[in-house]
Amino acid sequence: MATDAVPVVLITGVVGVGKTTITGEASRLLREAGIAAAAIDLAVIGNCWPAPPDDPWNEDVIHRNLACMWANYQQAGAARLLLCRVLESRGLLARVREAVPGAEITVVGLRAPLETVRARIRARESGRDPQWYLDVAEYLAPRLENAGVEDHVLANHGRPAADVAAEVLSVAGWLPAR
Repeated sequence: MATDAVPVVLITGVVGVGKTTITGEASRLLREAGIAAAAIDLAVIGNCWPAPPDDPWNEDVIHRNLACMWANYQQAGAARLLLCRVLESRGLLARVREAVPGAEITVVGLRAPLETVRARIRARESGRDPQWYLDVAEYLAPRLENAGVEDHVLANHGRPAADVAAEVLSVAGWLPAR
């Protein structure tokens, strides 16, 4: 039995680049356009402590939750799926395909200067110690720059989030370019 194709956009980039913000804006744009879709931040649905010693980033929890959530969203009428996460290897997309049968994934990477990312992290973590996030951003920046996991790379600085989200949806073929 053939599985229907499920268009999926996965937005990736370093910690603090704006993945969650752009995913939220893209979801809003799809809603305004009358396009049935769901949005999931994979880091959020994997937020469980303690993580097993053999799965420190909770990938098993993330993808079990994704499978359940997608089934529910699909039953509710969603036909497309927006995801966001740090994606260091395209090999992790196999787990998405298992959780979302028929997934046809477009990976969109967001980039911003490290100074911009640092400022966003400090603002986001106001009142808390941002050092872990700052260190992770510093660590990930050169690795993601050279990982080649994206189908498209977009700048996410110096312009409104709604414009970046519209470009994400345009390069994925979900909405026409503005």
